[in-house]
Amino acid sequence: MVERLTGIDALALGMGSSTMPTHVVSVAILEASDNLSHRRLQELVASSLPRMGRFRSRVVNKPWNCGQPVWAEDEDFDPGPHLHRASVESGSGRRGLTDLVAELTGRPLDRRRPLWEAWTIDNLDHGRWALALKMSPAIIGGVAGVSTVWRRLLDVSAHEGRSDVGREPGPGSRPSTRALVVDTVQELIGNQITGTLLFAGAVPAVLRAGIRLLRGTVRPEQLLPRTPSSMRGPVPRTIFNKALSGRRTTAFAAIPLPHIAIVTRAFGGSVENVVLAACTLSLRSWLIRYSELPRHPLSLQISLPSADADSASLTADYRSGCLRFPVQLDDPVLVLTDLHTATEQLKLAGGDHADGIARVTDLATVACLLPPNLVHAGKRIYAGLGLTQRGERTSHGVVAALPGLPAPPHYCGGVKVVGIHTVAPLSESAGLNITLCSRGDCVDISVSVCPDTITSVEEIASGIVESIGILVAAADHSPRGMSPSVVTEMSSHAKARR
Repeated sequence: MVERLTGIDALALGMGSSTMPTHVVSVAILEASDNLSHRRLQELVASSLPRMGRFRSRVVNKPWNCGQPVWAEDEDFDPGPHLHRASVESGSGRRGLTDLVAELTGRPLDRRRPLWEAWTIDNLDHGRWALALKMSPAIIGGVAGVSTVWRRLLDVSAHEGRSDVGREPGPGSRPSTRALVVDTVQELIGNQITGTLLFAGAVPAVLRAGIRLLRGTVRPEQLLPRTPSSMRGPVPRTIFNKALSGRRTTAFAAIPLPHIAIVTRAFGGSVENVVLAACTLSLRSWLIRYSELPRHPLSLQISLPSADADSASLTADYRSGCLRFPVQLDDPVLVLTDLHTATEQLKLAGGDHADGIARVTDLATVACLLPPNLVHAGKRIYAGLGLTQRGERTSHGVVAALPGLPAPPHYCGGVKVVGIHTVAPLSESAGLNITLCSRGDCVDISVSVCPDTITSVEEIASGIVESIGILVAAADHSPRGMSPSVVTEMSSHAKARR
């Protein structure tokens, strides 16, 4: 049976280009050990990752690119060509590792093979090692799937192996040309039916919205507090909206979770709100330093836990949304308070009362209707006319919180893991990505930008850590930190009513 790529996965592959690679690079940093070697780490990868079906499968295009590509298992799969080694330049410190990771990020994956690579890296400071996994989001179910991959490689004990992990079935061998043609015809017919159903499902939602407008009916989410004025206004054009080249640069940092807990206990709210506030303060400081501070808040795509999620960690189920970051504010507590109000409003409004149109016409379904050749043609026309720079700004980048790993300690090849950082792709005209991963008692941070438009990315990453210190100081001294915020109380009552 032919197994197609999902619409989102096919769209991600189709949107990739020399200036916008779409793969993910995730790096585990390991403590120094005499037991480590390139061979040992590569044997671990070779025995673990190919157990996952997608890591043995490659992409096969349909005839004339008229339909979504399909998966085909490489029956004689050899992990050897996917395994590489590298060394960090002596004395280069953490910058040496991040420069190497940035170099890996800029290189395309070979689409004639399964879409992944693994790099074992030695010569880090203090004798440490690193294991870098470079993967297309298509084989891991999106960037959030990085955590699932690490669960295949990491142990909770220095002496525990991974022999208990079974081998997933693959998609089968490469389909014949006849099978591909038949599936293409079936797909085109199915797309017509799906498109009709999408339209039929959207019409009633539009009519209901019109009736509510005429009657002046108030929807439940309209009873939520109004978005703070500091988080409204036009989306400014900033340095983050400049055209990208194919080069990338990245920086790593880590925040101790106990420091975040001090702020959440003082002001209420959740871990992600504190981290978002720290990101805002760091971006403000960076923008001021380079005379780029806008008058209105930045707009970033974020991932939020559901309204019922436990706020004690970054491990809950997430919902995506767009959030304004009030970089024009200089009061750290006001930044935290306004972000808390906005995120609670976004989470509560995006629950049971979300608009029916958004539920029916989701991006994944729409993406399935677009033939790859149409996507490629549209992308070329859009880029050729320079519309990425002339169009209205909607976003400056992404702040993504990945699902957390189980409670530490974590071991890889019998050696303790001291950091896991994930570098996610950038988007055209949205040249900032901040990725967070909760790892037990800390949150690992990765910041990625294009060095031809944004310099000193290390200042953004280190600024996030410094901003946590500012919020901790505010929690110690501000009288506003004596009790939970009004929005925290409101969201608690909302949960109790369910």
